[in-house]
Amino acid sequence: MHTDDIVAIQQLEAFCHHAVDHEDQSLLPLVFTADARFDGRKCGGPLFEGIDAIVGFFALGKPPHPPAHHMTNCYVYEQGGEVRVKMKWFVPQADGKRIYGGVNDDIVVRTPDGWRIKERVATQTYPADMQAG
Repeated sequence: MHTDDIVAIQQLEAFCHHAVDHEDQSLLPLVFTADARFDGRKCGGPLFEGIDAIVGFFALGKPPHPPAHHMTNCYVYEQGGEVRVKMKWFVPQADGKRIYGGVNDDIVVRTPDGWRIKERVATQTYPADMQAG
């Protein structure tokens, strides 16, 4: 994989968190493919298939979504003929009393419009007493 692709994918991952925190859902098609899957079951949420379902999920607002989404430790690699990303995330609870953390495992694809997330599996890892599934 070329360094330019790795940088573009890391930018996509960072932009995703700005898109989900944006005042509306207009940026999400710049992040996800039209047929993307967003699996939130390991965070206590459902599985969403397709950009319309993902947009509807984030249209619920804050709450139920956290007031801000943050990412760190973004690692891009190839496995089994796919481009994958493992990235850590953290979000504050709405009342500011607790931080939740986890990992996103993504499959990304190059489209005519640039790199997009084709599949995301979000797993909450912290705090341990709040882990789902």
